[in-house]
Amino acid sequence: MSDTTTSPSAARLSVMVGLLLVTLCSWPRYQLGGYDTHSGLLVMVAVALAVVIIAYWRRMTEKQRRLLPIRLKWLAMSFVVGGVVMATWHYGIASTLAGWSTVLSHGATAGLLLHAISTGWRARR
Repeated sequence: MSDTTTSPSAARLSVMVGLLLVTLCSWPRYQLGGYDTHSGLLVMVAVALAVVIIAYWRRMTEKQRRLLPIRLKWLAMSFVVGGVVMATWHYGIASTLAGWSTVLSHGATAGLLLHAISTGWRARR
């Protein structure tokens, strides 16, 4: 078995970090919309994800920890691309304008999707 199937991997941790970031980027959208219950649930989910990320980090091998900065750079680039795509869509193509919180939330989601799919493709090669 390979190192990534027997122990926690940098690829999986980067996706978890991305999920935490999507959760945090979605929070303003619900807060500004007056959805206090949803905002509270997002905070609880973010705290739970942070705990899981810390526990996962502690179980990672040193080799996987060294790979993490590369994965996080790719995650950041994916979030930027997702943000640009969603901003272009909402402000340039769509007939209705969306608020900044919606663009932030949608851009983060698109970025995480791009990151997760590309990480999966790289793992299959």
